[in-house]
Amino acid sequence: MQILLGTQGLSEARAYLTTVSEHLERLGHEVTVFSADEGDREAEGLRVVRTGHGLPLAPDVVYAQDAFAALLLADLYPLTPQVFALHDDRAELWLPPQLPAVIARVVVFDERGRERARAASLVHEIVRLRRPVDTEARAPRGPLGDRPRTAVLHTEHLSDYRRGIVERACADAGIESADDGDLAIGRGEQILEAMATGRAAYVYGEDGGDGWVTPERYGLLEADGFSGRAEPAATDFERLRRDLDAYDPAMGAANRELALGHSARAHAHELMSVFDSLAERRDPVDAPLRELARLVRVEAATARRAEEANADAHRARVEARRLEREHAEMSERTEALEERLAALEAALREAEEREVEAANAQKQRGVRKLLAREGKSPPTEG
Repeated sequence: MQILLGTQGLSEARAYLTTVSEHLERLGHEVTVFSADEGDREAEGLRVVRTGHGLPLAPDVVYAQDAFAALLLADLYPLTPQVFALHDDRAELWLPPQLPAVIARVVVFDERGRERARAASLVHEIVRLRRPVDTEARAPRGPLGDRPRTAVLHTEHLSDYRRGIVERACADAGIESADDGDLAIGRGEQILEAMATGRAAYVYGEDGGDGWVTPERYGLLEADGFSGRAEPAATDFERLRRDLDAYDPAMGAANRELALGHSARAHAHELMSVFDSLAERRDPVDAPLRELARLVRVEAATARRAEEANADAHRARVEARRLEREHAEMSERTEALEERLAALEAALREAEEREVEAANAQKQRGVRKLLAREGKSPPTEG
């Protein structure tokens, strides 16, 4: 089968596309990845093409990773059936287009995605799969130590506040950051990768934290996509610090077994079952698909810039508050120093006055002694 995977850009879905492409190709299928991003033409492990440059003539199925790719490829291949992968339940770019006949099936990777797809005005046939991880490429790292000494900290997408909580809690527990740590703190695919390598895995992200992955809690956390939103509880410094003390080396082997249920090999088999069930479109979609794709891409870029601007504004507010605190502290220190300086100056004046008085008194005593030796009386004041 000739399979075309489509995406607006590889930055978000690269890991998934790389894993899926490799395992579909192992089954003998021809896989091509379409990306609209100019910089994605050279991607390790992927055969990446762009519009007008290497696209297959007539693929058997299109597997779209976002709304932009779904719309554009539906325009380029009007009769080719299409499957949509819903990777995220929050951003609109990741939701299937609400146009009849564009999408035949929607693949979701957790229950949040399923709920989002069901809530849409146009409900597609939904296929629930587990998010895959290449357990063959990620060998277990071996038995974990009785207490964690190092951790893989995925803090690159955290705010300064949440990053500070993680770093403070680990430092207080004597845990250092390392690429080959005993445990991993992160969310989503980061958790699955940690589980596949036999590490203890702690779910924590910008939206919150759900704690350790264990056999007892796996079902709850997997259904939530390991996003940190499974339970309505705040993960502050005190909770994270307590949780780190609850580390159990047995988590590593248990997580490896749980990760085998996310085998990329099995995921490829399940995808092929979905693809084989599709029928060719009878008629092209009657809509300005290319223009809609352009609008989706512009909207996604605008939303991304707005998100970046909000993040910059947040950092600016945090920095402004920090500078205000420093200014207030410096003002207090300056005021205290001024008071201290005034006290020292007053003490200096008093000391100088006492010194002058003492010198005058000593001079008078010397005069009196001199006059006494000469038999004269000292002059009287006034």
